Amino acid sequence: MKRWTLALAAALMVYGSGAFAAEPIKIGALYMLSGNFANYGTSSKQGVQLAVEEINAKGGILGRPVEVIFVDHGKPDQAVREAKRLILENKVNFLFGIDSSSVSLAVAPVADEYKVPLIVTHAATPRLTEMCLPYVFRTSNNARMDSWAAAAFAAKQPYKRWANIGPDYEFGRVSWEDFITRLKELKPDVEVVSEQWPKFGSSDYSSYITALMRAKPEAVFSALWGGDFVSFGKQAIPFGLFKTIKFYVNPTGGALQALEPLGKSAPEGLLVSARYWFLYPETEANKAFVKKFHDKFGAYPSYNAGEAYSGMMMLAAAIEKAGSISPDAVKAAFEADGGLKFESVEGLKWMRPADHQVFEDLVWGYTKHTDAYPFAILDPIVVVPAKDTIYPTKCAK
Repeated sequence: MKRWTLALAAALMVYGSGAFAAEPIKIGALYMLSGNFANYGTSSKQGVQLAVEEINAKGGILGRPVEVIFVDHGKPDQAVREAKRLILENKVNFLFGIDSSSVSLAVAPVADEYKVPLIVTHAATPRLTEMCLPYVFRTSNNARMDSWAAAAFAAKQPYKRWANIGPDYEFGRVSWEDFITRLKELKPDVEVVSEQWPKFGSSDYSSYITALMRAKPEAVFSALWGGDFVSFGKQAIPFGLFKTIKFYVNPTGGALQALEPLGKSAPEGLLVSARYWFLYPETEANKAFVKKFHDKFGAYPSYNAGEAYSGMMMLAAAIEKAGSISPDAVKAAFEADGGLKFESVEGLKWMRPADHQVFEDLVWGYTKHTDAYPFAILDPIVVVPAKDTIYPTKCAK
């Protein structure tokens, strides 16, 4: 009964306005649609909805309408069950989405087992594409790129005493490991004075904040995101943490789901990344996307929405290039000619053929308050070129 109710409540069919005689292309989208991080999944869902409406309004893909079934992926074991149900019962042609790194690692082998291509738009663990699975693709950047970019910024600072606070699961652990390993390569004299690992989804950060302050770091790296980042930020401000440290860097702190709830209370001068930022790039394509999104949903698109929208459009481009929805044909389209290059609202995305990892410019910036928005924006924006984010892969093409 629980699964049946979930299916009725969350399996939403998305169609354009045109009439189609052809069989639909069915896509199963798995996102966080309940709980403390539901705003991430909801935002992603909105990005997918907008993309599919545009695709279907223009005649679909290969003349076929796109139908999307949205499912709340929950924890890894639930996500595996839902992925199998989508494949075996709903007969989807593609799996899509995923917010959680742990969930992506659990679902990827399922997609590969059934030869149903999985296109990941959010989950960021680098281990996903390091699995070298032939039917798994990621159309967004990963945590290693973010952490290495953060390390490059950090290495230019004069600070040596570093601390970490991150969620105690795959994403938090791998983000810190990649960051501090890279930073020590660039600046061998740095010292780690504290590591704090609150449970993912924690509500009380007071003990972690006091532990950080006792360690007297000069700088702090944090991979807290979503509600975790908001709760931590609201509690750290009265403790005076951001006034006692000299540098704070967070690779997901530029998400609107983090900045909007903090409003005008957000400290200025935090170095954060957004992966996609609605005010960048200043192209007509991005401006049009932001306007359409805001007109439809009454909100600015978060990075999840931008990545989900772009991921769906990139998948559509790969299918059109393949001329078929055959898994092997779509795989070949993503890999051919040195890897699919796709001009998205975020800018150019390049799919590396060997490991199916996208590389793109990374958008960072410093938090700043203006009269134009009720939340902090990124100003100035600092863009890390895609060419500077490429790292070696052990996957063989």
